[in-house]
Amino acid sequence: METEATSAPQPSLSDAKTTFGKEEILSFYKQSLPRILKTVFVNPVDGIYELLSATKENSFFNAVIIMATTAILYMLLPYLMMGDYKERMGGFGTTFKLGLITLLLMAIIGLAAFAVKAIKGKPNFKNELLTGALCGIPLTLILVLAFVVQLFAKDMDITSIAMDPLRGMQSAGMIIGLVTLYSFLMLINIFQQSLRSAAVSTTLGWYLSPLAIMLSFYLASKLGAAFF
Repeated sequence: METEATSAPQPSLSDAKTTFGKEEILSFYKQSLPRILKTVFVNPVDGIYELLSATKENSFFNAVIIMATTAILYMLLPYLMMGDYKERMGGFGTTFKLGLITLLLMAIIGLAAFAVKAIKGKPNFKNELLTGALCGIPLTLILVLAFVVQLFAKDMDITSIAMDPLRGMQSAGMIIGLVTLYSFLMLINIFQQSLRSAAVSTTLGWYLSPLAIMLSFYLASKLGAAFF
């Protein structure tokens, strides 16, 4: 009679997750998310490439949780940052729309990656969704930094970042501006590594990646204004 192994393997980024139960979500935040964040910031080239190059059973799970978390943060943190100006700035209704537009942006980036890879004949929906989700990490970095800066610099109009990014960068100073630039370059890098994982030429990826990111921002803003 066969016996099952008593020792379970250590969890990794490739562990299969097919349900969205409480235990699976908590496990993601405790184990998978810290490893993903470490990969994105410590090994932003080869690490991201490895995350997106292999088809993994948990890619869809990871993508959905990251995208949902990013959208929720964009709904809640800007609302807290409004302070006494909530009524003037539209309150939670405004930040709720901001969260939806951020979610739409990540989805569009994922679709853009899928479209480019479809031309090469190597698209994988789960991995392309993860491409868009990983873009939520640098987007969240901008938001969290703005929130922290506002806590220690009440005289800066950090809330304008959510309403007017250019004005927000000017009022928040060089730090927010540099982090915004870094985050934008990170978005381009994530998209480029996604194309690289599908054997798209480096030269083509170099030109397509910034165009795809800028087009995604444009489409998200236009569709967001039209539907939200």
